[in-house]
Amino acid sequence: MTTSSTAVTVGPTAPATVEDAEAAWLAAQTLPDPEQSLRALMHPDCVIVHAPVGHIHDADDWLRYAARLGRTSQVDTYDVTVQRFGPTAVVSCLQEMRVAFVPELTPFVIQAAVSRVWVTAASGGWQLAHQQMARRLPPG
Repeated sequence: MTTSSTAVTVGPTAPATVEDAEAAWLAAQTLPDPEQSLRALMHPDCVIVHAPVGHIHDADDWLRYAARLGRTSQVDTYDVTVQRFGPTAVVSCLQEMRVAFVPELTPFVIQAAVSRVWVTAASGGWQLAHQQMARRLPPG
């Protein structure tokens, strides 16, 4: 299991490894104001596919959408696999997020199957090019 941690910081250059990029992505989501850190990790042409209705957002639209949801206090990943294909890496995992849709209430737990596609940036580090999230529902 990987747990989000605000100890990982995002600098002006892209993370050197896919594992560092993943850790920075998870940590950035839990920051009080995550937009700048998330944007620094995203490729300018990044696409995010998510939600039960199948939203397809570019980076700007997704960052606006995420800001409206409420604060994410924790993100955990399980069963993480990383496949590398030259300058591209695909990370697949199960993800559990705790989101405070209503600040004074206990955060809501969202489980999802997630795939993230990372590509090498001009700086040589890694940037998020695509993310697909499918909510997990109870079997049956």
